[in-house]
Amino acid sequence: MLLNLNISNFAVFEKESITFDSGFNVFTGETGSGKSILIEALLIILGERASKDLIRKGKKSALIEAIFDISHNIKLNEFLMSNNISIDEGDFLIVTREILESGKSINKINSRTVPLNILKEIGSYLIDVYGQFGHESLFKKENHIKLLDSLVLKELGPLLDEYLNLYKDYSKKCIEIDYFEKKLINKDSKIEQLSYELSEIDDSNLEESEEEKLLKELKKLSFVQDEKNSLNEINNIISHNSNSVINNLNSAYSLLNKIKSYDENINQFLSKLELLLEEMQDFVYETIDYSDNLDINEEQLNLVEKRVSLINRLKRKYGFSIEKILEYRDSICNELQILKQAESNLLILKKEQKQLFNKISVLADNISVTRKKAAHYLQNEILIELNDLNMKNILFQVNITKKSDFSPDGLDSVEFLIATNAGSDLNSVQKVVSGGEASRIMLAFKKLCSDIDLIDSLVFDEIDTGISGKTAQMAGIKMKYISLNHQVICVTHSPQIASISKHHFYIEKNVVENNTYSTVKKLSDDNKIHEIARLLSGMKITEKSLSNAKELIDISNNINNI
Repeated sequence: MLLNLNISNFAVFEKESITFDSGFNVFTGETGSGKSILIEALLIILGERASKDLIRKGKKSALIEAIFDISHNIKLNEFLMSNNISIDEGDFLIVTREILESGKSINKINSRTVPLNILKEIGSYLIDVYGQFGHESLFKKENHIKLLDSLVLKELGPLLDEYLNLYKDYSKKCIEIDYFEKKLINKDSKIEQLSYELSEIDDSNLEESEEEKLLKELKKLSFVQDEKNSLNEINNIISHNSNSVINNLNSAYSLLNKIKSYDENINQFLSKLELLLEEMQDFVYETIDYSDNLDINEEQLNLVEKRVSLINRLKRKYGFSIEKILEYRDSICNELQILKQAESNLLILKKEQKQLFNKISVLADNISVTRKKAAHYLQNEILIELNDLNMKNILFQVNITKKSDFSPDGLDSVEFLIATNAGSDLNSVQKVVSGGEASRIMLAFKKLCSDIDLIDSLVFDEIDTGISGKTAQMAGIKMKYISLNHQVICVTHSPQIASISKHHFYIEKNVVENNTYSTVKKLSDDNKIHEIARLLSGMKITEKSLSNAKELIDISNNINNI
């Protein structure tokens, strides 16, 4: 149950603390006072995404905190334990969300930060919010089976849990059978191809670090030839060409020798040139000797080149590295084993599938029987509820047909059919029902399942839209009945609904120095009369409207047959 809601710097609310009670709580206020903002705050607490636009102008963040009593909420306590969120015995559950300027939010459960998906899951156990557009769920055929099941949840819940566990196992078996049946298509040719690939990889005797070593060796062997070629080219430049270095030095020596008789100083140059020629000759002899002694292992070079070529070919076929080729080799072995055992595995799986089929069929039939009982009950009881809500001469039928195969919900396909006018044919709800009528149908559903609904708190947000007078009063009576077993929080414009409430809150908007502030206050009995009078007559409250308001409240207080 929701005990307290604290709001700071959130839209029109600067700082508000609202204490809730059990039973029927009603919120009223003028249009734009902040009623929808209050519902928005609750939705954010329940895990809906929060917009930074809701931060009050001039503030850096907004804070919403809700305090819940979950001492009787068994399902929620189990969920908290399974997610390692501990709540001490006797403590309340405190949900906090801080909305930041960046658009992000900080979500906490009893001061522990939690991700939004966990908060949203927790919220699903705390409050069921039913807004003025909540009837849209009635317009989706896939929701009809859930609505029907909610009427017999205590009886059907254990059956559905057991069925769902079996369904998961059964579906898994079906997927595995389909997998092996596909494997068996062209099994022999697959085995032949995979065996060839395995043999090709195994025959190559690959080692993971082999390629790096081979490339280094190949580089070294290839460099020997490059080295010999370079040395030979150097020798040609120095001594073998007609324009070689040594030939040019000899020519220079001859020229100097001719002129030495004229200048004895030339001899020093001749001596240097003789030394240079001698060194050049020695350089040539040494390089030739070194080159001749370089050993090119042509056989090893060919072997290395062939090995590298083999590895590159295998890489193109089976993977971009030796590691990937060996991984592919392991996958081949695994696939071959699967193919060779596929037939025997398939026989085992089909036997297990048949056993599960028999079990799940029995459960699906039992679920179907329970749903048909619920459908019979619903067809009768909802007409009574709708008649109270001024939907008369209604025909309502739950159409249950059998699906061709099992689904997570069983073998049943459920659709609600309705005729809203006398003499009309039954048709799909979404085709003939208006939004206002759908709201009343959903309220009737809530009333019928209120005794077994596991969620402590229900919020009705302006579901009185499109109804008034006696119909609105009956809607209020339905909500009062629901409040006998649940906390009901209702935002309304209807004086008939508000008059039936146990606790009445008023949301008031004020403008101070060009800033809007909304406040929430719980009304005393006298103030409640005044607010009901406002709802009845508008802004001008007279003695007559006050008298009418008091009379309406007295009538509501004296209603016993709900």
